[in-house]
Amino acid sequence: MEIEELNDQETVEEEDALWSIEDDTLFQPCGLISHSSSSNNKTKSVFVTWNEHYLINYRFKKSKKTNRTEMTKVRIPLPNNSHLRSIHMLEYNTLLLMSDGRVHCFGSIKSLHNIFWLKGVRAFARSLEGFSVILHNVETQQLLLQVYMDLPSLGKGASTLQHSYDITYDEQNIFQCDWLNDDYTLLTVTVSQQHEKFMQCLFGSAAIKDKQLHVFSIAGHVFVLIPQDMDGNEAGESEQAYNIELLCVYATSVNFMRLLPAQNLCLVYLSCGSVDIWYMSQLLGIKQRQMHYTGAEWLDYDASSDNGDFYYTDGEQLVRLRFQYHVQLDDCQVQRCVKPVPGMQACTWVQHIEQLVCLSDNNIFYRIAFSLNEVAAVEDGGAELSDLTPAAIERLRGNAQILEQYEKQPAQLLAAIQREHEKQQLVAVARNESWIENGIEATLEFRRQLPAYGVEVLVLHTARLVDLDSCGIYAILQLKLQNSHLLLHSSHWQILVFHGQDAHVHRVPTDLLLSRRCRIVIPLKKVANIRLPEFTLNFVAFLELQSQINAVLLPVLVQETRETYKALFSGQLCSLNLYNKPQATDMLPKPNEKSHQPDIHQKVRQPSSLNLEQIADICNASGRSHDKKLELYFLDSKLSLETVEEDNQSVLTLQSKDVAAIYHVKQHLFLNVNPTEEDIPPVEAIQLKVMKLQHDIERFYGSQNTEDFDENAQIHLESLLLKYNTLRNTIF
Repeated sequence: MEIEELNDQETVEEEDALWSIEDDTLFQPCGLISHSSSSNNKTKSVFVTWNEHYLINYRFKKSKKTNRTEMTKVRIPLPNNSHLRSIHMLEYNTLLLMSDGRVHCFGSIKSLHNIFWLKGVRAFARSLEGFSVILHNVETQQLLLQVYMDLPSLGKGASTLQHSYDITYDEQNIFQCDWLNDDYTLLTVTVSQQHEKFMQCLFGSAAIKDKQLHVFSIAGHVFVLIPQDMDGNEAGESEQAYNIELLCVYATSVNFMRLLPAQNLCLVYLSCGSVDIWYMSQLLGIKQRQMHYTGAEWLDYDASSDNGDFYYTDGEQLVRLRFQYHVQLDDCQVQRCVKPVPGMQACTWVQHIEQLVCLSDNNIFYRIAFSLNEVAAVEDGGAELSDLTPAAIERLRGNAQILEQYEKQPAQLLAAIQREHEKQQLVAVARNESWIENGIEATLEFRRQLPAYGVEVLVLHTARLVDLDSCGIYAILQLKLQNSHLLLHSSHWQILVFHGQDAHVHRVPTDLLLSRRCRIVIPLKKVANIRLPEFTLNFVAFLELQSQINAVLLPVLVQETRETYKALFSGQLCSLNLYNKPQATDMLPKPNEKSHQPDIHQKVRQPSSLNLEQIADICNASGRSHDKKLELYFLDSKLSLETVEEDNQSVLTLQSKDVAAIYHVKQHLFLNVNPTEEDIPPVEAIQLKVMKLQHDIERFYGSQNTEDFDENAQIHLESLLLKYNTLRNTIF
């Protein structure tokens, strides 16, 4: 876990390397810590950051050959169903406390090991020879405070328990907690001889020299546990006699406590952003308290500084709080140092470089210098020529490069602003896409004869000549302007209409489009067994933007209504071709065809909101339904409808020689029903049933060979027809 790190700050600045998390842009840090120790006159350290799913170890190693510092990072996934609460650095081990109460240790820099004899841990604290924990024993339903010894390879050996204290609350519930959802903190300290008076003032006369005491909090209640001296008969037992005293009660939970006997201070950091300061009055000789409110919520904080400084970030700034007891005033003074550095999500204090390492919301690490001395020594300005050492010259060159970068920053910033402006324009266009698409609408209607329009209507005809025919119809597109401001940017607009392989273009002035109602008339010819075409409508204009000609295309939604196909249906044959002009194809011999073309039958569920008489009304065939049968015409194609009862459901049987007539009568019925009155099964159920039928077909016929198909062709065709009918009945 311990790795070499660069000894001086200049090496990092010369390499100018960006320290960041590049492979995970959505990384949201939950914490950041650093660990350093001294061994063989070399500084060793490690940085650890983590989120809910994994942690990252950063290590530095200085090459002896190139004298360059190399950075290595290792990602370790966290155990499932739990997140990391805190990391604790001991002398021999680094322990990880998880949210489920389990404790893990590093087996190597790339792996974690679970300490099987530590479960249900609620709080963790470092002690003089090891660590102490508050844990909940599920089997015995006990709340225990236990002290362990720190040994190498802690995760592989047996339990190192030294002392165990049963702090389970009694029937009166003196802790006023439920064990599972409350916040716990723990602080273990050994009383030294020089601070014995201070400790006794805060925690009572039992806090004598070399005594180990435990200060813990549960649900805002702060207690102190002081073990009693053991007799000779009790010396061999792990459970020791003790006294628990309630020190104070807060309306909020305690984040952690920091004891500074050398500075005559004990700091209690609360979750509401306040700091409760305990100190011993030199005038009165008693414990005094003072509350300091920081005025912010802490995103992350660090209180590991040797002199007791407290650093925190609230997302907008970095703040250092320094607490000092003033003997003459018999009061505690709080010095606040603020650095307006926004965006910092996590921070940790690195003692040997006297800097605060922070992780920002864009996953870049920063080093922020906070001077430990209040007044910096000012050197004499008259320096000798001997001060121009190679190292000083390199520093001057580095400063010159930094100055050059500062001079380039305005141009770089302007270019970045321009790129961001272009991106924002694209985002604005994307956001207004729905507003543009709904600005113009069109409704489609088919007619046999062209109606007479007044002067307030602008009729746009196509230039194609159409012969008179019994199957000749007109498609009429009626334009509706929901947002006329879209058309004011150009004096003329080109209207593009597509259907099948044909395209029509109309160039219309904008003032005509805005002042008159526009109708587009397209003549068509109905072909047997081929359905009517679908229409696509677009508005196109050419605009000049920054000396460039740009094409603007506005898509128009073509909607079908109840009147779209109504005029094509009738109760009797209205037109018939009696004479046809001979064509060249009529002179060619034709193969013998059957004189009678078979009728096409199809069954569909009858809409519950439409009976046969109502269907006759919407198809211009009122009074022609008899005995649950209806005969009507789609142009010159005869169509029969019959209502029968099957499986307690009304089924509509459609019969015609023209497939297109059956298709369009179903479409016409669909446009005339009320969806709220129909008992339509959920779309998910229909899709599931269709997928199951498709799977059955592919599973059966995917394993068959061609010879089997040739031998039993009729059987396979009947099976496929049955599956097809099942699919159709499921959908329709």
